[in-house]
Amino acid sequence: MKHCVLLISILFFISISTVVHSESADSIDQLLLADQSDNRETHTKIEDHDPPDDYSFAIFQNWRAVFSPGSDLYPRYIANPRRPMISFSRIWMIDSSIPQAGENRLMLRLGGRYGFFRFHPNNDPDRGFQFDLEGAFLGVFDIDNSLDNIGWDGLYGALVTWSDGKGLALKFGTKHDSSHVGDEYAERTGRQRINYTREEVFLGASLAGLKYWRIYGETGYAYDMRNKVLQKPWRLEGGIEFEDARRWWNGRAGYYAALDVTSYEESDWQADVTIQAGLVIPVRDLSRTYRFGLEYYNGRSLIGEFFLFDESYFSLGFWMDL
Repeated sequence: MKHCVLLISILFFISISTVVHSESADSIDQLLLADQSDNRETHTKIEDHDPPDDYSFAIFQNWRAVFSPGSDLYPRYIANPRRPMISFSRIWMIDSSIPQAGENRLMLRLGGRYGFFRFHPNNDPDRGFQFDLEGAFLGVFDIDNSLDNIGWDGLYGALVTWSDGKGLALKFGTKHDSSHVGDEYAERTGRQRINYTREEVFLGASLAGLKYWRIYGETGYAYDMRNKVLQKPWRLEGGIEFEDARRWWNGRAGYYAALDVTSYEESDWQADVTIQAGLVIPVRDLSRTYRFGLEYYNGRSLIGEFFLFDESYFSLGFWMDL
């Protein structure tokens, strides 16, 4: 129960942050949502003045602090199927070893990342440090069995990020994953919970270059695992992304493609591969990004309680970053 209360609190905190940024995008937002259809570099510095907002103030001689900056210093992993965000996906299973689970499913994610505080040099808001909170509900529902919830994970965490303003970014933090078996699925099949809970620290690096491309890598180490017989600590992740977000319609839309590969020690380092591609619509005034596209996944189940079972699927989805 305490995990559910904490997760709901984080999700509420993230949701109210969108109201703060609904009036206009500041210069930090313009950096991340800049028109990429011309020949300018994606990571151009802002050189005129500090962002004109009500939450920025001077600190020390040459630095400023910004509450609720409204953008990220460390970009999010587009194709990571477990990252906190808002999404709705219609899934067609190719193969699944989960007993008595249907081939037609829905996946729902409710959550996101909230940039709480940024510390940056004067006149250079795209360089510096930022503290973020994130949280999400991730649930899978069985269309073939009256939309029974097969299982769900509660995900939340905190991270500190740094960017040099030229494409290199680092992040360090901790995140929690508490997984559960759906009540309807458990009643129908007799499946009992294996108590999959994972608390880990992680370190990631991201490098953007060649205008539209980015690569990243991350490692995580779990320091608290509730099922110590089945679970093991180490996790690795890496990926590559291409995104031209303002290619069409006078910069209102573009396209993207992304690959994410994650591997867990507890799954004998099996590669969990996700490929996603489609249409991207950045919304300047709301500091949001909408994506519509196709996704392919092959690896262990995305629900932690079923991590011993492998699955592969195609899906048609809608994804939104707050």
